[in-house]
Amino acid sequence: PASVPVQHNELYREIDSDSEQQPWWKANFLITTQRVTFGTWDGVFTSCVMNIFGTLVFLRAGWLVGQAGLPLALLACCLTATVGLLTALSAIGVCLQCGVESGGVHSLLGRVLGDKFGSAIGLVYCLGQAIGVSLCTAGLGESVANMFGIVGSDWASRAFALVLTATLLAVAGAGVKWVIRLQLLLLAVVVLAVFDFVIGSGFRGSVTNDNGVLGYGSGAVGNNTRPEFSEGETFLTVLGVFFPTITGVLAGVNMAGDLADPLRSIPTGTMSAIGASFVLYVTFVIVLGATCSRVALQSDYLIGQQVSLLGPVFLCGLYVSSLSSALGGLTAASRVLSAIAHSTQLPGLRHLSVHKFSAQVPIYALIAVAVVTIAFNIAGSLNILAPIVAMPFLATYATVCYANFALEMSKKIGNQHIGRNSKSDQQAGTGGDLDTLFPDAGPASNRGPDEAPLKGEVSTVWSRLANGWLSLFSCCACLAVMLAINWIYALVTSLLVVGLHVYVGHFCPGASPGVADFSLIGWIQSLRRGGGGHGGSAGGFGIVSARPPPKPGTEGALLTQDNEDYAERGKYHQSRQLDPRLVPDDLE
Repeated sequence: PASVPVQHNELYREIDSDSEQQPWWKANFLITTQRVTFGTWDGVFTSCVMNIFGTLVFLRAGWLVGQAGLPLALLACCLTATVGLLTALSAIGVCLQCGVESGGVHSLLGRVLGDKFGSAIGLVYCLGQAIGVSLCTAGLGESVANMFGIVGSDWASRAFALVLTATLLAVAGAGVKWVIRLQLLLLAVVVLAVFDFVIGSGFRGSVTNDNGVLGYGSGAVGNNTRPEFSEGETFLTVLGVFFPTITGVLAGVNMAGDLADPLRSIPTGTMSAIGASFVLYVTFVIVLGATCSRVALQSDYLIGQQVSLLGPVFLCGLYVSSLSSALGGLTAASRVLSAIAHSTQLPGLRHLSVHKFSAQVPIYALIAVAVVTIAFNIAGSLNILAPIVAMPFLATYATVCYANFALEMSKKIGNQHIGRNSKSDQQAGTGGDLDTLFPDAGPASNRGPDEAPLKGEVSTVWSRLANGWLSLFSCCACLAVMLAINWIYALVTSLLVVGLHVYVGHFCPGASPGVADFSLIGWIQSLRRGGGGHGGSAGGFGIVSARPPPKPGTEGALLTQDNEDYAERGKYHQSRQLDPRLVPDDLE
């Protein structure tokens, strides 16, 4: 019998080779051998929100206001969200132009910039995710230690963090299906905690209250306007502590291998998650700055619990946000690390590509990430880990932005090489070379509104927003923020990327060079010469190809292989003269 088609936004569509797709309420809630794919809201939005809105918002939003003052705290929120927004737009631009598959950031960068660069940045990204997991568990351990009255004991906090890491390792080992289901439940708890915080701010506080909550109309806004940094703190150091709140913007990209329609789900889910998280950031900062005293904001990390209507509900929100962020980080890092190990087969990493159990969990990669997490849990506290975790993510974001810029420049190079006959094609009423190659498809603009889009066709809105020059600006901004937060950490991270690039290049000399045909150094040199790059200029700037254009000639193709399977078949060869219109003028 004919089955009802499942819409692209339905949750938990389980795909089996012998069964139809089913919505989540018909799914088997036990661990099965079925492959599970997710949609926009369960797979991308939930993962991004629960990775973005984590421990630091609950524990350090008040401290941010107490140190920097309300205006600078809002500026820090805007800067953090802007970096995440521009990075997400660049990642979406690369996805729409080159597609995306399992492997997340590594696959995205490897396809554009080459496997060597993609693997180096992918390993740094995995390190950042591991440190981010330790950040979440350290924050939760700090809160639990204070709840039990163990104040000032770093080792008690670290012990709680180690136990939590081991627990999350067991949950992540059950497979991404259970991770997403747990995150949906945790998201509901976080939303309840936010409502409890906002509603409670209107009922709590008086001028004589000893817990530091003064309430609205008490003059707290005026007292919290100017910055009042503690010794050794500046706006940049405070920004470095708060910046890791945006480190989950690529969680949807890392879920690409488990999405039913990545090109639809990633843009909508990611941008919605960034918008919702930014609103929550601003809400926490404004409420705390308008209701609490300066001393309480600087000294009491759990001042939000005093503001909320029901303190235990706020603590539940803190705990589940930490759990979800850590769980998402473990899952994302293990999947990226497994993809790198599988594609490069690097010595020491080959076994990390192995998937175990019916849910196909990269168990060895998961254990490796957990070990790194535990090491950083032992090494530092929350304020120490926050500036460190920002560096790998900023390096990854800068590379993603540059990848989109290089891809845009490569398209202009292609237009210069093969687009010289566009005017004559338009006069002849044709659509150019693509219409010649695919005459049955026809241009997208001629398709009716009810006709389904062709595979690979993308939204023009996202394509326009993912601008190459905006990505270049975002790349420079990420590098500047790295240097501003801590130039020593930035230098160490840069040296680590270079070392990993050399390491991967040594053991994988035949790695794919990527599709980006663009040379940054050559482009800069052409600008210094006045914009006269190879192949002309585009937009007033010289565009330089990283590889020389192909020479004209003939090409041959062996259509059958010379082996036992094809021994009795005829050997057919073909050759053709390349179209002279495709040859650049300087090579004719």
